[in-house]
Amino acid sequence: MPATIKTTHPPLEVQPVFTGDSAPLLRAPEKIQSIFAVTTAAACLPLMAGWLFFGYHAVIVSVVSVVSCVGLEWLYYRVTHSPALFGRAHAYLTGVLLALTLPPFTPWYVVALAAAFAILVGKAVFGGVGHFLWQPALVGRFAAAVILPALAQLAPVGETGKTVTLTPAQWPLLARDHLLLGDLDNVAQDRMYSYLGWSDRTAPPGAEGFALPHPADTLGPLTRGEEPAYSALAYPRTDAPNREPAVLTVLPPVGDFLFGARPGGVGETCAALILLAGLYLVYRNYVKWQLPFAFLASAALLAAVAPVRLAGPNQTIEWTWFPLFTEGLDVGFTYVCYQVLSGAMLLAAFFLATEMTSSPVTTGGQVIFGVGGGLIAMGLQLYFDTAIPAYLAVLAMNTLTPGIDALWLPRVFGQKHFAWLRRR
Repeated sequence: MPATIKTTHPPLEVQPVFTGDSAPLLRAPEKIQSIFAVTTAAACLPLMAGWLFFGYHAVIVSVVSVVSCVGLEWLYYRVTHSPALFGRAHAYLTGVLLALTLPPFTPWYVVALAAAFAILVGKAVFGGVGHFLWQPALVGRFAAAVILPALAQLAPVGETGKTVTLTPAQWPLLARDHLLLGDLDNVAQDRMYSYLGWSDRTAPPGAEGFALPHPADTLGPLTRGEEPAYSALAYPRTDAPNREPAVLTVLPPVGDFLFGARPGGVGETCAALILLAGLYLVYRNYVKWQLPFAFLASAALLAAVAPVRLAGPNQTIEWTWFPLFTEGLDVGFTYVCYQVLSGAMLLAAFFLATEMTSSPVTTGGQVIFGVGGGLIAMGLQLYFDTAIPAYLAVLAMNTLTPGIDALWLPRVFGQKHFAWLRRR
């Protein structure tokens, strides 16, 4: 019989194939481009409110800001081929955020220069998305704050038809009968003492809006300046009759601040839409609620306890601590709301301080970031004559972000926080 030859083959080794749907790999629920797109869409809510109250000037500022940011980033990528600048989703977001922070009367060339600083200095120099230290839109806004006083000139038409110069303390606002299509160059000067509200006022004859003091400038004499401008928060003292008004009696209703009918940046004024858009980002888990809450809570707390300067009897000056309680809790709460809503606190808390790259990674670090930002922002607003206190506060905390991340590292299993402080 012929011999039987047996051949053996080694078993076929099957290499495991991993997909994004099986362990150990995890599939990210969303791409970073979609996160930027949703955030941009949310930021457009307060932007459109600015278009409504400031007209086509705000639209021009927005278009120039977005086009400049996207165009400059595209040109920079064409030259450097930096991978972190490929794709313009973040450039669109930067342009919208920059437009939100700018005054509606900003000249187009100042907007373009601010966009150049935002893209080139704020982002490209550091290597692009994921690498920058400061919020790029705020880098551009800071540049505009330096450039704008020398370049911005606005000459609206007053009630008598005489051309007047709009001072930095006066900001334009369209009247309710000239929304969206009105011209900010045709506004009439009006004192805050006689204004007292937007919904009940129509444009003066020959004008399409008002030139009003910024609410933060109206509140400023409470805490800074040579002579106190107010004798009380809401109820003037009986021992100093008719000397100075109460501050809350010369401010518009809080409702004007909630719906955006007040002077300010293009996207700073409508508190209701900022809150709605910000809470939506929290719902989508793009923003941790702890950071904006800590920012706003610390700012409100400082406003509630920080001393205000009032005119007392016999030409005296009285510093009053804890304004939250001095004239009743209702008056004090209203005063705190005015301080929080009069500037850009809400916009900074929900859209600028929460930028993923320039804010801390851990929840504890974000709480520290928010508390520090809120205290600095309100402190600057109360006691220093600065145009952009909330934005300066965010930039200051951006500078401290690497240190905060190093201080608040994720805890290693079995080890306590701050173990390096223990004696060896």
